[in-house]
Amino acid sequence: MAIIAKNLSKNYGKKQVLHDISFEIPEQPTIVGLIGPNGVGKSTMLRLLAGVLIPTDGEILNDKVKETYYKWACVHSTFVPSGERGLIYRLTTIENLRYFASFKGINLHKAEKVLRSLAESLDFSELLDKKFQELSTGQKKKAAILVGASLETSVLLLDEPSNGLDINAQDDLARFIVKLKDLYHKMIFVSSHDTQMLSGVVNCYLFFKNGQIVKQVNHHFSEEELIRTYQNVYR
Repeated sequence: MAIIAKNLSKNYGKKQVLHDISFEIPEQPTIVGLIGPNGVGKSTMLRLLAGVLIPTDGEILNDKVKETYYKWACVHSTFVPSGERGLIYRLTTIENLRYFASFKGINLHKAEKVLRSLAESLDFSELLDKKFQELSTGQKKKAAILVGASLETSVLLLDEPSNGLDINAQDDLARFIVKLKDLYHKMIFVSSHDTQMLSGVVNCYLFFKNGQIVKQVNHHFSEEELIRTYQNVYR
């Protein structure tokens, strides 16, 4: 599938956050990096792609389906927000998975099997039955990402996934994201300021500035190339 945005704009009341955005992400297992300073519309773009928000103007299309993108995205995409807001505090990670899987009509036994398998990649297996509220900041982030990935939706949207993780956990996360793409052929969108993580996993970049996409790059960057391009775009 390809995801296509056409003349997309989003207002919050009188404030316009995104301005006439157009892009196309081609059909392939792809990891898309959303790049830019805080406040340029990256998180809003993720929420639009997740079907959580509806654009003020323009549209998003999935070239493989006839139904509206937003109806499709509610079932076939998963959004993992930044911070510690991703899961229900009083539930364990496994209980959270069952809760969110039930909304999407996903087989609970299969989803739990995927979760237990993926948890090994992030050194999280022993924490699956611990309540979300009892986890550390970094553990909460891992739990939210694992639940999102285990739902096996076609599109996975990660907002600042490496925040709160130590250096070793950041390296594990980068390998984990690539594994998801390769094994499950997902389209993954990642909004982050972590140039090391981005350069290790991303093969398509969208650079946001003042609520618009000012540059799209459809190939890998080394960390040095990414930093240099960032500086050129935002100087």
